[in-house]
Amino acid sequence: MVDNNTIKPAMDLIYLVSCAVNEVIPDKKICSQMDMPDLCLCMRRHALSAAAACALEQAVELPDDIKEAKYKAFRRASIQNIERGQILASLEKQGIWYLPLKGIVLKEYYPVTAMREMSDNDILCDSARMKDVRSVMEGLGFECKSFGKIHHDVYEKPLQIDFEMHRSLFEQTEAPEIYSYFENIKDKLVKDSGNSFGYHMTDEDMYIYLICHLRNHYLSMGTGLRSLLDIYMFGKRCGEKLDRDYLDAELRKLGLTEFEQKLRILSEKTFSFKELSDEELNMLSFFIDSGSHGTMENIMMFMLGNDDSGKAKSKYILKRVFPSREDLKRDHPVVYSHKALYPLWLAYRPIRGVFTHPKGIVKEVKRLKNFKKKDNTDIYK
Repeated sequence: MVDNNTIKPAMDLIYLVSCAVNEVIPDKKICSQMDMPDLCLCMRRHALSAAAACALEQAVELPDDIKEAKYKAFRRASIQNIERGQILASLEKQGIWYLPLKGIVLKEYYPVTAMREMSDNDILCDSARMKDVRSVMEGLGFECKSFGKIHHDVYEKPLQIDFEMHRSLFEQTEAPEIYSYFENIKDKLVKDSGNSFGYHMTDEDMYIYLICHLRNHYLSMGTGLRSLLDIYMFGKRCGEKLDRDYLDAELRKLGLTEFEQKLRILSEKTFSFKELSDEELNMLSFFIDSGSHGTMENIMMFMLGNDDSGKAKSKYILKRVFPSREDLKRDHPVVYSHKALYPLWLAYRPIRGVFTHPKGIVKEVKRLKNFKKKDNTDIYK
């Protein structure tokens, strides 16, 4: 469980966000008892500043730091909308099919679209034309930060305007079963009516994708309250019309039946003012602790298999010293292709680490030494 210093502002945040998305005016007395500096930090950590501020300002005057956080979130959303419109228009001109993903779609389910903050914009494109996509993005003033290394290419502009242009929905090495399931997703897409090359998923396939995407984040660095809120908002908008027979059959194929059920119930109860059981509070604490981008502690926990024994920690060290072939192929393709370089690379790697990020190494060693088994990850069992 998270500590008391973290749980209070997190529960205040959940209350405010629940008011915002359900269009309920918050109780002034409850809001007046909130620790505003702690609340502001929590809002930012979970990328929920806009939603929480929209509710809070109906009850009390916004403190300057929360007012600024809301302003920045709304401004960023506005800039993202403009940039995204230019990108999609350019893809249309080039005849490249595309599929907007995640927040780009989900923001339309919120009472105010800017409530759904996005750290980056994700768009799936024709994998055969990623070089043309790069030309489009660079032609619009974006800097390519990563190309051809994983399942998406990364483009950035000042003011944290980031776009991830996907060649596939998932990374094969990280989630082979999910990658295979979505490998031919183009065959399932529905053509948009208002353009020539845009597509969208059915509600059922969109939901399966959201569950799979959340599962991947959950089992790596962890994921925060915004992800849980997305599931709630999707259910609020589309839940009653979903084909549950189709969903149940597809989730069963992916081994995600129980995960989806726990996630759906937890999200619905969390954001509709319902009382949670002790088990559900325990599960919720993992989302609270993770924040929107997860934590390095969670990566270590899952690599250790949530095992704090000396044997598990020794295996962790071996994995870090001797990365898997899949990791080597993705992160160090030259070494992967030339096996003779492998011994030299193993010797060079720790020396490079000492000079380039010594503090990071020290922190990782301390995290490993102090790691204790957690009891709040049982949503995925």
